[in-house]
Amino acid sequence: MTFPRLLLLLPLWFPFTVASAQDKVPFVLDWATHSRSAIDLSRFLDAPAGRAGFVRPKGEHFVDGEGTRIRLWGVNLGGPSCFPSHEDAEKLAESLARLGINCVRFHGLDSNWGISSIDRSGGDTSRLDETSLERFDYLFDQLRRRGIYGNINLNVFRTYGDEDGLPDPQDLGLAKWATHFYPRIIELEEKYAVDLLTHVNRYTGKSYANDPAVLVVEIVNENSLVEGWLNGKLVGHDDNSGDTWSPLPTEYAKELNRQFNAWLIENRSAEQRERFRSDADLAANAPLVLLAPSQFSSATAERFATDQEFVVDTERSFLRRMKTLIKDEVGLKSMLIGDADHNDSVNGFPHMINNALFDYADGHGYWQHPSIGKITRTKNDPMVNDPSDSTMVQFARAPIVGKPFVISETNHPYPHRYAVEGIPLLTAYAMLQDWDGVFFHEFGRAVYDNPDAIGRNGWFNLSTDPIKVAELMCSALMWHRGDVQSAKQLIVRQHTVDEIMANSRMPSWEHRPFFDDAFAKTLPLVHRTRWRLVEKPVKAEYPPSPGINDIVSDTEQLRWQGADKNRGRVTIDTPKVQATIGFQRDAEHRSYPGIRHLSVDVKNDFATVILTSLDDQPIASSKKLLLFVGDRSANEDLTWEDDFQTVANWGNGPVAIRPLQGKISLWGLQSGGPLTTTVLGSLGQPTDETWTTYAKDGGWHVLLGNPVGSMAILER
Repeated sequence: MTFPRLLLLLPLWFPFTVASAQDKVPFVLDWATHSRSAIDLSRFLDAPAGRAGFVRPKGEHFVDGEGTRIRLWGVNLGGPSCFPSHEDAEKLAESLARLGINCVRFHGLDSNWGISSIDRSGGDTSRLDETSLERFDYLFDQLRRRGIYGNINLNVFRTYGDEDGLPDPQDLGLAKWATHFYPRIIELEEKYAVDLLTHVNRYTGKSYANDPAVLVVEIVNENSLVEGWLNGKLVGHDDNSGDTWSPLPTEYAKELNRQFNAWLIENRSAEQRERFRSDADLAANAPLVLLAPSQFSSATAERFATDQEFVVDTERSFLRRMKTLIKDEVGLKSMLIGDADHNDSVNGFPHMINNALFDYADGHGYWQHPSIGKITRTKNDPMVNDPSDSTMVQFARAPIVGKPFVISETNHPYPHRYAVEGIPLLTAYAMLQDWDGVFFHEFGRAVYDNPDAIGRNGWFNLSTDPIKVAELMCSALMWHRGDVQSAKQLIVRQHTVDEIMANSRMPSWEHRPFFDDAFAKTLPLVHRTRWRLVEKPVKAEYPPSPGINDIVSDTEQLRWQGADKNRGRVTIDTPKVQATIGFQRDAEHRSYPGIRHLSVDVKNDFATVILTSLDDQPIASSKKLLLFVGDRSANEDLTWEDDFQTVANWGNGPVAIRPLQGKISLWGLQSGGPLTTTVLGSLGQPTDETWTTYAKDGGWHVLLGNPVGSMAILER
């Protein structure tokens, strides 16, 4: 019988019981009407990008050529999305500007599918595709004209061809580990960097090495030889699938071990080398092989330190070589970084030390990144219930004293049931930490493709998700205006190189992300934190743990409550923005207390409500406010297996939202006229619809749910 099986295909909208059909309502993003939006954030952009000269680091922040601080609010464009037609490039640039985006990270110009900057027609990857580059040139110029900078990634999705002069290129996958040491691959990387950065844009008349609209160039994307070693990816395998994280094929592992033995001759005595051979039961003068993770615990401290030093040195040598090429020989005038901190399941600090060679520190991180492929699985836990492991805490390990910090990849990937918490939470705490940039991954092509559904495997696609796009608008206001104060106190974590290296032997999962057990994981939700290297060990003296029950920032503007009872809620309480994010009722099913200007009483169990000023005045005196109310968004026919973690049916759409039902109340508004509402369309287009408002008990109250919407303008 099939009937019991149908009961297992529960819809996305299931909170504790199956939601009724009317709970989900189609709410498609119509990008063709974006120009009619009442929310135009292009006023925060300084056009054209680069007008005031090259952006550079100054202390822990970025400044333009005039010395004015610049903070990055960005998105990624992935692979073929970097090469739209001219017409589509204009649409995309215009929409991104209206959303307040001031930088685009071009992530995958070297893509191995669809349109690419690499001409693969000859079976190799050593030549640029001039037709594709013309499209990229036009997009770059359209963005530049509107005040949007570019972040150029050099190595992301590159695979190699049979004519590239490499053994078994099909087994390399993305060559994550070989990029750092294999001579022929490094030659190809160098040629690509030179060719792309010296290429003269047909529309700007400048090379990418000499254009102030280029904010930064990134050398590699999540390629760490240290990570590869710690995760056992450097042991040779001949049965590779050739995917993103494939281990080294045997021929490449042999070359790495050849380099290891040559390094040992230069850096370790003959007596040490023979001692290593004896410990490994090898004959005299036999070549040594890098330790595998299964050997870490039994290896002597001397041997473990030796292998790790070689891996770290090899990675650093590659980064230095590329830095010399790009900055000194090519003459790049923009900023340069090597790679991002991106894997909190291993000790990432040796990798971060290597990347301290560059202009700023970078981080990547996702809340419960799905297991992707033929089957999509995601844990579907709310982040508000796990502050200690939140993405903000994970990111907080990477910022270095004296350098800016940027998050260049993050998302609550689709179809996570609690994704509505992600964007505003990250924005608020990034401001508390006084970080310098946030890039959401990735924007997608919906502006010109105009689909009515979230496409299959669109885990990261923002431009088809009406809730995330609306939150981008609200959060951009908060970010550009600096509505959330940076924390008053800075906590500096100090470590020696030896301490950091020794931490690689610690059980990663128990000690992540800081590998400093004296430092409470939730402290970054209260104070700013950075780390630095010191020559001698320093006894740590940190503030006490704030726990997870009631975490209040030292500015008192951010408050994280209820995680200890799995009813987490975060509030943002500032003069120009008020928000409540997460569960809207406590463990006793009572509505959480309101904040200064906002209280929420809705039937929805989990939601985000944001009230923000549109005229840049404090909410108390503002004449024009923007209200966002959001629960979930997904394809209308998306279904889950009974574990509520495995997608059973991706669905064909249309994309739908679960509207909020109930009321929100505004308090402490200065005297003015009646409160009127204009319900907005999915991109902020004004409609003729309104939400009912009434005054009572000294406040104004707004009834939600009919008509359906996620945003409204409130005027007095």
